Amino acid sequence: MTRSPVAAKANVTAGDVGALLARELVAGCTADGPLLAASIRTLWRQREQGHVCLQLAAWAGRVGDDEDSPFPATGPWRQALRDSGLCADGSDPEPATPLVLVADDRLYLRRDFVAERSIVAFVQQRLAESERMDAATVRGHLQALRLLPADGKAPLDAQLLATIAAARSSFLVLTGGPGTGKTTTTARLLAVLLREEPKLRIALCAPTGKAATRLLQALRQRASAEPELAPVAERCQPTTLHRLLGYLPGPDTFRASANNPLRHDVVVVDEASMADPALLAVLCRALPPHARLLLVGDKDQLAAVAAGQVLGDLCRAAAPERGVGSNLAAFVQACVGQSPQPVQTRAPAIADHVVHLQHSHRFGSRPGIGGFALAVARRDVPAALTAVHAGHADLLPMANADAALQMIEPMLLRAVHGSADDVAARITALRVLTAARIGPAGAMAWNARIETLLGRHGVRVQDPWYEGRPILVVANDHQNHVYNGDLGIVVRGPDGRPQVCFPRGDGTLRFVPRQRLPAHETAWAMTVHKSQGSEFDDVLVVLPDHDGPLWQASLLYTAITRGKQRALLLADPTLLQAALARWPERSSGLATALLG
Repeated sequence: MTRSPVAAKANVTAGDVGALLARELVAGCTADGPLLAASIRTLWRQREQGHVCLQLAAWAGRVGDDEDSPFPATGPWRQALRDSGLCADGSDPEPATPLVLVADDRLYLRRDFVAERSIVAFVQQRLAESERMDAATVRGHLQALRLLPADGKAPLDAQLLATIAAARSSFLVLTGGPGTGKTTTTARLLAVLLREEPKLRIALCAPTGKAATRLLQALRQRASAEPELAPVAERCQPTTLHRLLGYLPGPDTFRASANNPLRHDVVVVDEASMADPALLAVLCRALPPHARLLLVGDKDQLAAVAAGQVLGDLCRAAAPERGVGSNLAAFVQACVGQSPQPVQTRAPAIADHVVHLQHSHRFGSRPGIGGFALAVARRDVPAALTAVHAGHADLLPMANADAALQMIEPMLLRAVHGSADDVAARITALRVLTAARIGPAGAMAWNARIETLLGRHGVRVQDPWYEGRPILVVANDHQNHVYNGDLGIVVRGPDGRPQVCFPRGDGTLRFVPRQRLPAHETAWAMTVHKSQGSEFDDVLVVLPDHDGPLWQASLLYTAITRGKQRALLLADPTLLQAALARWPERSSGLATALLG
């Protein structure tokens, strides 16, 4: 969420923090100082790579860095950590040591251990609860909302299954790829809950304001098609998780807590794959006992920038691809007279609280993007490669950067010369998505390349406020209601002066004078991470020309599925196959704890 206090104090880069932290903690320690320091440095480096903890068994006998000797076997290593006085065992109560080593030899920084334990405790408490609504009541609400199959014989739809599951319990994870109906399902299950309690207080949030606004837009679109869902859109206002929890940047804490709980009956977190464990742990502690929590997201998308992948861990523990749990199956049978298939007969309790939507309604006429997304979700590398190279009009590989730039040139010119009345369409028309921000294939280089092209067509790109320039906000400005991740476009105001126009969730436009704009950057190109929660008509996906950690299936999947109409892929075909088979796992103890 914020910079390490150690980093802030010493004004050092993230790469230096591990060494600095090791020196500060080991100073004065009478135990094996070199081993303890190497453990802390390696733990920090693992954390920077997304891992919540360091698994001793995976590192025993390996070298932490160039200056370290190989780590010892887990037994002596474990004992050395225990003897250091800096490492507790995670029991409660215990000394407030900076490190925690749990029974299965996972080493944590204390703040990460506390966050993970808070999430585990919350989920386990919700799994142990009795049913919130009986089957007959749920069926009555479904009938009133016309959500049951007309003839009662149609196969049980996964969206209906998720709606029933959410009504039954106070905790649900709803996962699925783009176009599988997550928003529609969210609207329907909220409509069911509002029929049960019309004065329900609903919080609609996401890690970024952009994602929260998009969810509200989608809910309103669903309400226009299904009038029964209108109360949902009327009762919901989007916000970020930080604003919902009352983040206080000075002390780096939150107003909401167990002692000052939220005043909501239902909290929906969209794009939950982007939320890091520390933030979700605060939410879990701040929810009152009666409140329901719905986590919505795509388990195959990129995980949070910070360490951890809570949504992925919950789905891995539940294994929804194997079917729902037997308790949920029995409840659905009592509710609608059909049992979902398949059913896990010996499933963990979490399997009753995770529903996976798999049928894409968006990409039916987009065989390239749709086929690619389905293949990647199934971990079918040959099928994903076939989708890329099959010649589909909606998914095209590019030979080189010049060919890609020539392909998108007409769209760039339409975007820069478009009408101020069509700002929203211009913002979502085209985006170049890169794996990194810097480097020859990074967002900064592609922004410069595009502006050079525009300059050749007479656009005055030497003026940073040229009309049509897309803007990505990278800081929050509560006074002007502009938030990190918001996309806008430079237009001319009535007085001829440039201002930045942002589309609101209700379809209206908000104009912000350039002098009042918070930190921002040009956004013809942006990183795949920053594109999460957004959709564009066309995307050009650009990957580096050399192998590395950025070449991974989740990044490719996230990038290509940002395109609603077409995706162009500029990637070395010799690296593509290995990348599609690469799904980096992030070490944590969340799934293990939920499996007992």
